[in-house]
Amino acid sequence: MELSFFGDTVLDRTYKIDFKIDEFIFNLETPLSCDGTPAKFKVNICQEKSYIEETFKKRPLAVSLANNHIMDFGEEAFLKTIKSLNSQNIPYFGAGLEKENFNNPTIVNFADKKIALLGYSCPSTHSIFGDKNSNGSAKLEVDKIIEDINYLKLKVDFIIIQPHWGIQEIPFPKFSDREIAHKLIDSGADLIIGHHAHIIQSYEIYKDKHIFYGLGNFIFPDLNIPTRWNGEEFTARRVKKQEIEHHRSMVVTLNKNLEVNFFTVVLENGIVKRDKFCIPKWLPSSEDDFNKRLAFENKKAMIKRFIRNPKLPNMGHIRELFR
Repeated sequence: MELSFFGDTVLDRTYKIDFKIDEFIFNLETPLSCDGTPAKFKVNICQEKSYIEETFKKRPLAVSLANNHIMDFGEEAFLKTIKSLNSQNIPYFGAGLEKENFNNPTIVNFADKKIALLGYSCPSTHSIFGDKNSNGSAKLEVDKIIEDINYLKLKVDFIIIQPHWGIQEIPFPKFSDREIAHKLIDSGADLIIGHHAHIIQSYEIYKDKHIFYGLGNFIFPDLNIPTRWNGEEFTARRVKKQEIEHHRSMVVTLNKNLEVNFFTVVLENGIVKRDKFCIPKWLPSSEDDFNKRLAFENKKAMIKRFIRNPKLPNMGHIRELFR
């Protein structure tokens, strides 16, 4: 018996999972409806249908809603998402109203143990946050998370924090995220599983506890969608072909003894299957260390984009390359 955790998931259709799953949890990176008013000036993602049971052939133990796309079509699509999840008997956490603590925690039973699940989204991801009147993601605020952890310590057997954080396309965490993760472990969290970068990020073991900074995309399709709603119309189009690094992800597992492990998978031709490849290992040791490596990574990404799609660079690109 294993409980598996999957990364960012958008199901625009039915996919196939080509490995054994017992219980599972994933980050639902989109509302299950395209009805409603689009959020302004961003990439708006939605799916018209759930496709959860069609893809996984069973229901998840829960899904995280703490991310920067769950409110992409406002209250109407969010409420229809909640209605859809409730009708499928799928618990959720990490988004909602402030008075409901954004549905944190959801407590699930696994192997005769009580597991607490909590999700939070970092302001750097440009998420839409909930308050007392409007639904939205729970904001990643360290003091509030520690308060939630303290409330749960004597009530459950295992506490899992799922933050939506980090920098997209960067294979390592921000130094500030490492500091936050360590504080949460020090406060009583047992496992941290991050999302948002859309590629796999490095992980570490701190005080015998696992911290996975980013699992990568579990299932995330190519994008060719209208975007940048200005209040009256979409003003641009987002076109993105997902490359191999966007189809690779880590799957974190928890066994009946609450021992943590992981393996790697790849999405190919609509099928997610096990695959072996190297995962990033580098972690920043200071803010300066992080900034130097980030500058190098951005230059490397610029060169990679040029090789994949050659075009004449503008002066901004040239300045950035030689900065």
